[in-house]
Amino acid sequence: MPEKQDILIVGGYGEVSRRITALLEPTHPGSVLVAGRNPSQATELRSRRIDVDEPASIEAALAGVGTIVACVRQREPHLLRAAIRHGIAYTSIAPPWIEWPDLMPLNEEAQRTGARLIFGTGLEPGIASVLAMMAADRLGQVDAIETALLLGAGDAYGLDSMNFILEELAQEYSILVDGERQPARAFTRSVQVEFPAPIGRRRAYTMPFTDQRYYPMTLHARTSVARISIDPPWVGRLLAGLARLGIRNLSADPHRRAAIEGLRKRLQLRYADHNLFALLVEVRSGEKAIHLSLTGHRQAAATAAGAVTTAEALANREMDRSGLWLAEQVLNTGPFLSRLAAMGLVPVITER
Repeated sequence: MPEKQDILIVGGYGEVSRRITALLEPTHPGSVLVAGRNPSQATELRSRRIDVDEPASIEAALAGVGTIVACVRQREPHLLRAAIRHGIAYTSIAPPWIEWPDLMPLNEEAQRTGARLIFGTGLEPGIASVLAMMAADRLGQVDAIETALLLGAGDAYGLDSMNFILEELAQEYSILVDGERQPARAFTRSVQVEFPAPIGRRRAYTMPFTDQRYYPMTLHARTSVARISIDPPWVGRLLAGLARLGIRNLSADPHRRAAIEGLRKRLQLRYADHNLFALLVEVRSGEKAIHLSLTGHRQAAATAAGAVTTAEALANREMDRSGLWLAEQVLNTGPFLSRLAAMGLVPVITER
């Protein structure tokens, strides 16, 4: 049986997925498939219909596929489970919040079927995870990993991205601080963070990015906290105020969704020049600390770059270990950083 070669981009019509497709097609000509509920939107590339809430459509879309890049949020991990059953390589820019013990059965099944999965990719998790791994390797022992991601309200992003942030307001989760789990919510606990110039000092709020959930297991951190900051700052203050008032799950009601979509468009128009992003990763061991930062324009482009580096590692079998893994466990930093640099993304590393 010939080895499967096609790369399936699921949810392939969004801001990030279009960039992923454009980056992968030159290196994998004729092998990139765009998949979604409306394949007619894919006018230039091969396409397939898929609805991640319909297992039957998933099964039909996977014929001949060797690698999946998921660019859509999933209510249930049907696509993830299908990739494992069929022994397909898989990664996602929007991984679900799954507890570590619940990942272990999926890992065992993937090892049986030969599936190779890197659970999360993109900017955070993904690039942030590899930067954390680099610092952990230098320090040897890790006490704390804290990340901060700044996003611009005027940047190019879709409604799904806005809904993601709003849905997170409703999510209860926990952070690890000095070895103890503490309850947290999005946009509640905040600290001042010094982002690289020209951004400067900004307030960053707790956010349930999935990478913080796994650093205690993969890199043995005793403190693991992820935060988000919004530019302009008043948008972050607004979301923090809504969180304090207990106004959550704003995207559930159709009228609210329409209002949110209108707000998104107005923000992008009003703040079109606010498209800087910045990622900070701080890893501490005793009195030593390593700071890694990455800045640029258009977070969607950076997310796509991180996803492409992971997809290339899977499609080219540079990462050839069956099982379900986190990026910091299996990605080779050399090729990863080289690919990022080729796309204009070079992290700055300082030791203190």
